[in-house]
Amino acid sequence: MAPHSPETASEQSLQLDTAHRYISRYAGCWLQSCFQPIFYRSGGVFGHEALLRVHDGDGRAIRPDVFLASLAPAQQLEADALARLLHLRNYAASGEGGCLSLNMLPLTVMHEAGNAAHYPQLLQRLEALGIDSGRVVLEVVEYEVEEGEGALSQALRGASSAGFGIAVDDFGAMASAHGRVRALCPDIIKIDRSLLLDYMHGDNGRLIAVLRLGWEVGSRMLVEGIETAEQYHAMAELGVELYQGFYMGRPDFLPVCREV
Repeated sequence: MAPHSPETASEQSLQLDTAHRYISRYAGCWLQSCFQPIFYRSGGVFGHEALLRVHDGDGRAIRPDVFLASLAPAQQLEADALARLLHLRNYAASGEGGCLSLNMLPLTVMHEAGNAAHYPQLLQRLEALGIDSGRVVLEVVEYEVEEGEGALSQALRGASSAGFGIAVDDFGAMASAHGRVRALCPDIIKIDRSLLLDYMHGDNGRLIAVLRLGWEVGSRMLVEGIETAEQYHAMAELGVELYQGFYMGRPDFLPVCREV
């Protein structure tokens, strides 16, 4: 690692809790990893999305986005690197297979694209942890991705060229620009729950259009926020491949099966 990289400081701040899971303290708060499963239509596990959990010194939960937004940009980079390291170590310790989806700040994606040594170092880290880099998916929210040749789009393509999967999250949460997806061709499009709810209430235009777009560009389609059997079966009838939501599986800690 470069001597002043955010991940160098991250390594030094890791601790093990009483369950032997990795945790860390940052900016007066405790950071933890939990993981929500992602399922195939058949019911098999495709992988897990890593989720950050933040608690203040009194044990009160803080929304991760609120916590990160409270930090200066340099601290956001450090906190994001720390969260990623926690997720990687805890996932490796669980011995789980399948894909691991990591949420990343756009600031982080662009910063790391400017560091020529970053992706080789990350690949070495994954190899040391026993995680196949082809199983790691980097996830950004759709409305952060620019049209055309914006800096974030180029940075994401750089990550893809290094062998990582790319996922566009919350597609449809805001006024979605299909041109962004056509230009990026992400491996996975995560359809926002609002489109699912519209479909269940009879307004199926937006969801059908997004599915057609994804299939056209070759993306795997994932519906978020599945909370009932009715919703699951409705999406299955449309041919959606991947599913995430409380009906399928809630975020939770993973068991520790080996030392890493």
